[in-house]
Amino acid sequence: MNGPKELERLTVVLGLILSKSKSDYAALAMPADHYRKMKWNISMGSRNDRVGQMKLRPGIGIGGMVLRHGAVFRVNENENKGMLTECPVMLAEKLASGIAFPIIAPVPTYRNGILILGRRNNQFYDEQEIEMVQSLLPNLIEMMGAEAL
Repeated sequence: MNGPKELERLTVVLGLILSKSKSDYAALAMPADHYRKMKWNISMGSRNDRVGQMKLRPGIGIGGMVLRHGAVFRVNENENKGMLTECPVMLAEKLASGIAFPIIAPVPTYRNGILILGRRNNQFYDEQEIEMVQSLLPNLIEMMGAEAL
């Protein structure tokens, strides 16, 4: 990230998504120093600082599945249940259900990213909630790209 203003803008949009999705936790990952590696840059609703120190690896955890496949990935009692006990973010934040979205930059000067949302209760994310979050992603993408230009 380029500076405090970018962080502030991204935090505002992330807070809006957290609130509208009725989530307990939200985090945004952006590219780290190495190709295909990302780290969690911003988190809200966190119970500890461990997630901020984690790097994403393709196929590891909910964020890593999005990184590998480039598609929305859900975790709850019915879908991808194994991630509840294997995903570092789900474990660190004690999340009972989660969903992660790829953030695909529309132009090369913008950054790609991954958004993860989680709930500590067992309430699943339904299709309407997914569509609502996806409708807010362009705002997040715009904020991610504004400072990169």
